[in-house]
Amino acid sequence: EMEFMGTVTIDDFYSGHAAALAGGTTMHIDFVIPVNGNLTAGLESYKHKAEKAAMDYGFHMAITKWNDEVSREMEVMVKEHGINSFKFFMAYKGSLMVTDDLLLQGLQKCKSLGALAMVHAENGDAVAEGQQRMIDLGITGPEGHALSRPPVVIPLS
Repeated sequence: EMEFMGTVTIDDFYSGHAAALAGGTTMHIDFVIPVNGNLTAGLESYKHKAEKAAMDYGFHMAITKWNDEVSREMEVMVKEHGINSFKFFMAYKGSLMVTDDLLLQGLQKCKSLGALAMVHAENGDAVAEGQQRMIDLGITGPEGHALSRPPVVIPLS
């Protein structure tokens, strides 16, 4: 039930878990997206969604903005909720993408907490430009995804 850039995933915890269990997967770790940058509100939202869970699950936490409150909430996530991994997106400009400064501050905070940092490493600006180019060319199907991310973009991240 993840909301993302004007869409919502088709599976909820139950239907996604049922499909995963049918394939032999018995554990799911989902990314919690903060609500307006608030980690605690995001976690509460995902806990509610997870009431439909059909297998063991856990959470990672996305970091989408930075301030003293987010820094404090990261510590609470680790110490009180057992969430010890945080994801930073260098992609999805205008949605989840973080600045280089935010990324560095977040990585330092992860280090101080002994938490795992994960990075979705794409050059968000270059990808956004590529996406616009595909739209301008009228390429709006699935093939546009790969075409908007040429291999040269990866070393830029």
